[in-house]
Amino acid sequence: MIFSNSARLFFDLALGLILFALLACVLAVPGRADESLAALLRTADDPFDEPLLLAQFSEFNESLDAIESPVTEVFDQVDAITLDRSMQQSFTSESFDQSRGDQQPNNFTAFPDFNRGIVVLSDDVALKIGGFVKADFISDFDPIDSIDSFDTSEIPVGATDRKNSRFHARSSRLSFDTRWKVQQEVVRAYVEADFFGGEDGGNGSLRLRHAYGTMGYVTAGQTWTTFTHPSAVPQTLDFEGAVSNVNRRQGLVRLELPLGDFGWSWAVSLEDPRIEIDVPIGVMGEGRTESPDVITHLKLERDRGDFQAAFVIRELGFQPVGDPVITDTAWGFNFTGSAKVLEDTRVYSQITFGEGIGSYRGSPDVVSTGPTTAEISPMFGWMIGGKHVWNDQWTSNLTYSELWLDPIVGQDPTDLRRTNYLAVNLIHNPIDRVFVGAEYLYGMRENQSGNQADATRVQMTVGFYLP
Repeated sequence: MIFSNSARLFFDLALGLILFALLACVLAVPGRADESLAALLRTADDPFDEPLLLAQFSEFNESLDAIESPVTEVFDQVDAITLDRSMQQSFTSESFDQSRGDQQPNNFTAFPDFNRGIVVLSDDVALKIGGFVKADFISDFDPIDSIDSFDTSEIPVGATDRKNSRFHARSSRLSFDTRWKVQQEVVRAYVEADFFGGEDGGNGSLRLRHAYGTMGYVTAGQTWTTFTHPSAVPQTLDFEGAVSNVNRRQGLVRLELPLGDFGWSWAVSLEDPRIEIDVPIGVMGEGRTESPDVITHLKLERDRGDFQAAFVIRELGFQPVGDPVITDTAWGFNFTGSAKVLEDTRVYSQITFGEGIGSYRGSPDVVSTGPTTAEISPMFGWMIGGKHVWNDQWTSNLTYSELWLDPIVGQDPTDLRRTNYLAVNLIHNPIDRVFVGAEYLYGMRENQSGNQADATRVQMTVGFYLP
């Protein structure tokens, strides 16, 4: 049997060689070695011009063309995709695109991923179009004057019972991330807007969120203040977020420098000095901002977490009518952190305190203490939160925070003294780039008089990310 198989193999090889030699003889026509098979078959005076043979060769040639064309198209597409990805990756930068942990889904403070979605590429510039549509369906079971977001400082104390329903899409966003290279360094210009402009309860108007550029270690424009830490903010469906979180975006010029190779960095900035003054009823005048806010932070970023300590010092000014500007110094600290405590669980924390920094969290910097007097308001806030990823489609977030404004003799008894905020949600991602969520919200407001009121809300959300 072994000898028989070997003989058969030898016979097949010999027959194959003979057929190959015959085919080579047919094709080896003198003077036509550089012509295509189709040109050869079109030669009318060829000595091998047999109609049957030509028909068979024509059919064979058409079959080869039919096979070759789609294969060539596939390889061309693969080459183009590979080239686009290579070009796209050449515009990424660790300072712009560094990961904030493994739990990116449903992160509404993070910038869109530059490696996915709608990216327009050319030889020397790339543009990423990002954003999302977010529809919010709100039901309030208690009085609250902020109906588009859950601002607990807007809970009326002593109001008669009432409920509220509200549908809106004001949280929707649109962004443009443009990048190019200067001497192998990636330069970035980023613009983002949402529709939270206009009055509360309206349809919303386009509002600038971010408009800044970064080149090397320098950032200029409007973006998150250096005093905040966006990656340490729990992801609530509610637009307002925890009462102690510093969620201010403002004009600035910032220098940010890496400190060695261990994840440390240091930043310092000059920023827009917006202030909020509760002007005494017996005084005519207006607030003045004669110098920028000076802010610095020290940050540590590691694989399992990142931590930041920030400090702000600022000058508050007020000018009574006909008198020189009165100034005083304000200051504040913000300690924040985000840590991956389990494989699918991340914890967030924050402690903020200072004097005259209330406007960084939506309260006054200076409060009236009498008909003609006012004082800088001390503030203390804290937050704890967490995010858990149940599986590829389900995530949950929980956050609780409090904000305290120290009592000052002479203050109006209806001024805010303390407020808290609780949010618990469950978010489902049924398919790629779509999210559906439900959130329970609770808040309380206490006035300087000690009177209190609370509010509860349920918010349903449906969202669609741009690719």
